[in-house]
Amino acid sequence: MKKKIWVFKGFLKRDINKECPECINENGFWMMKNTYGDIPDFPTKKYFPMSRNLIKTLRSSGWEYLKMAMTETILNFYDIVKIRLDDAIQTAKNIMEEKIKNPEKTFSFSLAIPIIAIRTDLQQGTNVLLFGNSYDISFVVINDLNQEIAFILNTHNENGLPLSWYLVGHDDDILNRRHLKYGYKIRDIPKKSKNLRYCGKLLSDILKDIRNERSPQWSKSDYHTVLVYSGGVYNTGLEQSNYEVLSYLWEGINIDRYGWDNYFTFYPYPSFLRTLIRMERRSFLLRFCGLSSKHKLYLNQMKFPGICGNPGDWFKKTLPETIDKLWFKKMREGIPTPAQTLGLNIPNWDKKDVFKHEKFDYNYPKGKRITPERLGLSYEEVLRGVYLDIDHNTPLDKEINNDDIISTGMGQSTKIIPAE
Repeated sequence: MKKKIWVFKGFLKRDINKECPECINENGFWMMKNTYGDIPDFPTKKYFPMSRNLIKTLRSSGWEYLKMAMTETILNFYDIVKIRLDDAIQTAKNIMEEKIKNPEKTFSFSLAIPIIAIRTDLQQGTNVLLFGNSYDISFVVINDLNQEIAFILNTHNENGLPLSWYLVGHDDDILNRRHLKYGYKIRDIPKKSKNLRYCGKLLSDILKDIRNERSPQWSKSDYHTVLVYSGGVYNTGLEQSNYEVLSYLWEGINIDRYGWDNYFTFYPYPSFLRTLIRMERRSFLLRFCGLSSKHKLYLNQMKFPGICGNPGDWFKKTLPETIDKLWFKKMREGIPTPAQTLGLNIPNWDKKDVFKHEKFDYNYPKGKRITPERLGLSYEEVLRGVYLDIDHNTPLDKEINNDDIISTGMGQSTKIIPAE
């Protein structure tokens, strides 16, 4: 059992066990770790505490490691996203050809919003409802560290189904093209913009022209731009719970309620999606989780090269520490249930002492959390994806176990439980 550690700062009694569990070693002693104050000042630094996987990585491994991880993710994003999106496209094809018998038990990542896992039998209807029949979305990812465009991911959906994608990488000459009116290089437009919405306004027509050059057959399709910072992409890529991903999406857009700029936003907004995203957090989660998973919990596969049965070796070579220090640690603590995510309290970012004393905890309702041991799975098996028969109505005191598993894996690697 870990020793109870108290720190006195002035007259403030602080429980480090609660505020910074990463600061306590296996013997119960307090270790000096990197803190929020160690992050250099850059315009989007204040958004990092909202990105809890970033803060956990910072505290366990330090700023230099976190900076390296974010940079390497940008440099290798093509290899990362190829695994995710190619599997989504092939899974959709297999379903149309009836090669997959249980689409209602199978998940893949959405091409409409690639951070979101969606149940494959719901994909077509949900995408048409939110975006229309034929559309492209360009995801403009901005590097937090230098405010330049890191890359642009363009995806195309036809009749609500994933069809194709392409990536404009950080070193692509396209990013050196200039805005016809203002003369800015495309890569520099975020630095020249007063906020993300204005950035989207400047970029939208340029990127639509690029879409038309690359895919002239889709030139009449609807077109949307998504502006997002690299920290947001990195944070959601490491998140396991579909409820937690959507909660973070809501928070990053609605952070403007505090008078801040959005951390990510659409330009222009699809009208129905705007209505959804501007609801209160609980209402948004209930509706969007209903559309994407019938309210049930899906633990995302960590779909990176070299882990979870995915080809390549990038993750194991570059970020192996993340497996134990982030994912396994969170599993040991327990993954929140849908009811716990719905009931969490977000820190009040208006209060100065939240940043001064690093009070970044998101407080959840008490209840039984999900662990590999209770599911009867190994930690590695949980990382491969698990679909559970629990939702927002599941009691907080229910112990989630092996009987609650519907399927494991993701996309083409999905396994139905029990085997059919």
